[in-house]
Amino acid sequence: MEKRSLQSVRKMRKNDVTKTFFETMKKVRKENPLATQNDVIELAIKSEAPRFYVTFENARRYISLMARKKQIPIVNKNKLEMYKEIFRRYLKRMRDSSEHYRFVVLESIIEEPAPSFYLDEETFKGIVYKTLRERRATA
Repeated sequence: MEKRSLQSVRKMRKNDVTKTFFETMKKVRKENPLATQNDVIELAIKSEAPRFYVTFENARRYISLMARKKQIPIVNKNKLEMYKEIFRRYLKRMRDSSEHYRFVVLESIIEEPAPSFYLDEETFKGIVYKTLRERRATA
């Protein structure tokens, strides 16, 4: 698996958030043509994400701290929940598997589908609205 930079992870997240928004909009507007963008965003933000949006280096750093029962220096509750989920999967994989190459296990976990985007509503909206403005500017 290739190592991803923070910029490439953010670009993937932006593309996946936008894709999820438009897919959700199609579904919602079929059922309710008068649904607002906020209605769509409320549903889209709860969608499963294609991966965890974190670099391997950050995941390794924080999972290592968690494994040593150290406090991780994160105050954002969404990020904290994301790292807890990664750590939960990491412990399960290390316990249930004969594969004990910690970094290989961790690298595969961050590429797996995540239960959510781990974004607050304002951040999700910001990504969607910025993308919509960029598309209008280039159209």
